Amino acid sequence: MNTTHLIALVLLTSVFNGTAQYKYADKPDTHTNYPAEPVLPPGAASVQKPDEGDYPYYGNAPDELLPYRNIQPYYRYWLTRLPFRGPGKDYPDPPNLKSLKIGLLSPAPYGLEAIRGEMSKKGVVLAIEEANAARKPGQLPFELFEKADSPQWGSAANIAVEFADNEVLAFVGTIDGDATHVALRVALKIETFMINCSDPDPSLTETQIPWLLRVFPDNRQQGYRLALLIVKEKGLKKIVVMRTNSRPGRMGVRPFVDAVRRLGHPVLQEINFRDGDQAISTQIAVVKQADPDAVVFWGNPADAGLAAAQLRAAGVKAAFFGFDRVVEPAYAKTAGPAAEGTTAAYFFDPDKTDPAWKGFCERFQKRFGIKPDVYAGYSFDGTQMLIEAIKKAGPNRYRIHDLVTAIDEYNGVTGYMRFDGRWDNIAPVVLTQYKGGQWHYEPAASVNQKQARAVTKP
Repeated sequence: MNTTHLIALVLLTSVFNGTAQYKYADKPDTHTNYPAEPVLPPGAASVQKPDEGDYPYYGNAPDELLPYRNIQPYYRYWLTRLPFRGPGKDYPDPPNLKSLKIGLLSPAPYGLEAIRGEMSKKGVVLAIEEANAARKPGQLPFELFEKADSPQWGSAANIAVEFADNEVLAFVGTIDGDATHVALRVALKIETFMINCSDPDPSLTETQIPWLLRVFPDNRQQGYRLALLIVKEKGLKKIVVMRTNSRPGRMGVRPFVDAVRRLGHPVLQEINFRDGDQAISTQIAVVKQADPDAVVFWGNPADAGLAAAQLRAAGVKAAFFGFDRVVEPAYAKTAGPAAEGTTAAYFFDPDKTDPAWKGFCERFQKRFGIKPDVYAGYSFDGTQMLIEAIKKAGPNRYRIHDLVTAIDEYNGVTGYMRFDGRWDNIAPVVLTQYKGGQWHYEPAASVNQKQARAVTKP
């Protein structure tokens, strides 16, 4: 037996007898502020102009925040939608169907996203129950086929295959970015459409796999809005970011970090902390030494609240800003008085009183005994989109795909949605500030609901 065969045998033996152990580990960040493009003077005009019929470029980024805006590239992705040209639209309906199955990929019930996942599930359940209540005699009912993810890497892939094996027509999910990425790759292979209602990772749709639509505005929308607020509207220049040391943290703050650099004020420090870590005195000391006038939090609410409280206790006077999760109650509860004055980007005002949202809240409260949150709302809207497509297409995954991917705009209980060339919801987000023990939301920006594309074709 030669050396190569011996090594292979040892490796295989270690796998099967359980001696090989695999676990996740934090990876050190390097070059977190390294400019990957020329640094242009703030306000430098963009030479990149949309052509007729183009969708808004890269999350509808403002001109002054566009990457390489002084260069007209040979080709830009995401201005048009990738078509699906495969067969299937004329396939006969599956025989002996007893229901029209909609899948739900939920996060692990004991993980960090469990509570958000439960609210998301309630939104899906309500949409399916209401659709079934409106079905006529003889029509097939909709059926929820739910599977929960697990921490095991690749679990979401196995679940997606199980959806295909059980004739699921389309599925909703999930909150965890890693699991969503994995499931999306399998969705491409099993040709089953996926609607994402809760993962804000900007890179999710960069694959441009034409079997995904995301109703949940991603972190680009929040990052752009916070960057313009901090640098241009408030004139703050010394910016520090505190974020969770995870893939969602790294990807989530990137649009903001890039945006403030393009505005001429790169972040002084990008400080990391682990989820649930209580010992952050070193990070607090580094932030204090930087003497910032703005601190931006990206992480789970209790972690961000702890950081805010310790920063104030250390004498840091900077204004606090955050992404959507600081709006959750755990932030203010953990931060205490330090939460006062925090400004965050959020999806919409959850206390708004327009008829669609108000009616949904009343029905949700009656059904589940609690008030819905944004995860419930977006999951309800995403499921409604699938239900309407299935009604029109019948039990054919390919016709369902064509109907959903043709959507440019949609009005749901959460409000107006506008989809770009990657099928991302790029509707404007709002700002909210914590004052006097509660969040105060700015009015939603008015939108032209007839301009989903940059230039409308005649």
